[in-house]
Amino acid sequence: MVPLFIPKSSGNMPQHIKDKINLHHFIDISVRLTTEKDSSKLLDDILQVIMSIANSDAGTIYSITDNKQLKFETVINESLDLYLGGRLGKPVDFPNIDLFIDGKENKTAIVAHAVNSGEVINIPDVYAALPFDMSAARAMDARTGYRTQSMLTIPLKDHADDIIGVIQLINVKDDENNNIPFSEELVTLVRSFASLGAISLTNSALIKDMEELFATFAEAIAMAIDEKSPHTGGHCKRVPALTLMLADAVHLIDKGPLATFKMSDAERHELDIAGWLHDCGKIATPDHVMEKSTKLETIFDRIKFIDAKFEIISRDLKIAYQQKIISAMKKNKPIEVLQFERLLDTELKQLALDRALLQRVNVGGEFLGEEEQTHIQRISTQYQLKINGEKIPLLSDNEVENLMIRRGTLTQGERDIMKRHMDITKNILDILPFPKHLSNVSEYALGHHEKLDGTGYPRGLTKEQMSVPARLMAIADIFEALSAVDRPYKKAKPVSECLHILGSMVNQNHLDADIFAVFIESEVYKHYINEYAKPEQLDEVDLDNLPGYSPIR
Repeated sequence: MVPLFIPKSSGNMPQHIKDKINLHHFIDISVRLTTEKDSSKLLDDILQVIMSIANSDAGTIYSITDNKQLKFETVINESLDLYLGGRLGKPVDFPNIDLFIDGKENKTAIVAHAVNSGEVINIPDVYAALPFDMSAARAMDARTGYRTQSMLTIPLKDHADDIIGVIQLINVKDDENNNIPFSEELVTLVRSFASLGAISLTNSALIKDMEELFATFAEAIAMAIDEKSPHTGGHCKRVPALTLMLADAVHLIDKGPLATFKMSDAERHELDIAGWLHDCGKIATPDHVMEKSTKLETIFDRIKFIDAKFEIISRDLKIAYQQKIISAMKKNKPIEVLQFERLLDTELKQLALDRALLQRVNVGGEFLGEEEQTHIQRISTQYQLKINGEKIPLLSDNEVENLMIRRGTLTQGERDIMKRHMDITKNILDILPFPKHLSNVSEYALGHHEKLDGTGYPRGLTKEQMSVPARLMAIADIFEALSAVDRPYKKAKPVSECLHILGSMVNQNHLDADIFAVFIESEVYKHYINEYAKPEQLDEVDLDNLPGYSPIR
């Protein structure tokens, strides 16, 4: 046993000295309630203080489990030199005690009855404590030669008057080391110290609950986004995972400019929360923009509407030429008939080629060339169709604008809408009252669209204005987007292409070169692809010719 050094109370010690010692302990524990982060350590100390002031030989702390059982947290018996559980003791292998048996309150176990009734139970001799079941205590005594006699059981109540645990003391001693009952005066004193134990448990539970609530809230936002956009929801789940992978790698690197970067568990948790919240503003992004898989997609893909207009034009062409052919046949002009048939065939073939061009362009490749843009402009002015006697062009101005998109599927206006998710994210994070230990969440989360040269958004920060976690999240965010296998508007890229794009952004002073080097040399990208993407994406990477990469020295 490794006990806390606390002088034992003594019957021949002057009362004013004992009172001074007890007051000192009370003040010390009260102060530590506001500073000690380890509730297990504090509870151990409180138990040992209570045992000291009561001159008790043994003590136990129980917690209450979610399935209504009492769990042994710390067990101390000085005569048996026993110290189980707590912050230093061996694991407690005693079975949990049921609070209810067959749906009824367990009234045979003293600690269970104390919890169910909320009463302090003071027993001078447990062997005579009917109707409580003391068979376990008797069996333990038989094995160890110990004699369990006086027992004090105090339920611990939180601020809502709910019982959250139990402190139990055994065998208070007199000056001759004989077991004696707990006096009422002693019970009152012990209860005052036990209340501090209740405060410690309550504080620990409240902090844990708040942490779980906030972490779950962050994940719930990702779930909500997942409901409206599965691929974006997947992105919100994968970025935190990749961010922590990369952060751990940077934490472990022992050379180069980042060798001094270290993260505590609390800082790692803070970064994880930031990862979950980094795109929370997308919950307000319109579905038809976020899910736009083709250039002409709105609520539906308008290429089908254009196909229908091509069908009308094709039908009108055929009707017009058929009338000319019939007229030529009536005039017995076979040569004109052949000419009209050839012209019709030529125009229909061109119509089919133009239709196929728009279908292909609509998919949204990596880049739309000048020649294709010229063809789109020609098509928009060349074809007309008549509806209700009114001639309208094949393509509207909006359809032309969308088809002319050079890269991807979004117009500039739609890109601005997408970018606005960062403003919404910032607004959400700004109104959240983050506690001190989560004060960096906003800075980390908002950094993934910033660029080292200050041309990013939403705040236009430079490298010097950004923390290492914020800069590494930018790399994680982009790599996830490039390698994602669930995007409706593009195919997943092989790793070599993803890294080449990242390296090019490093050369443009958009991404951090030192973090990129760790990303490469720690092979974080390989671990991530194997776990979250498709292993076949892991093609050969030529590190000697990879832009933006320099080996860590």
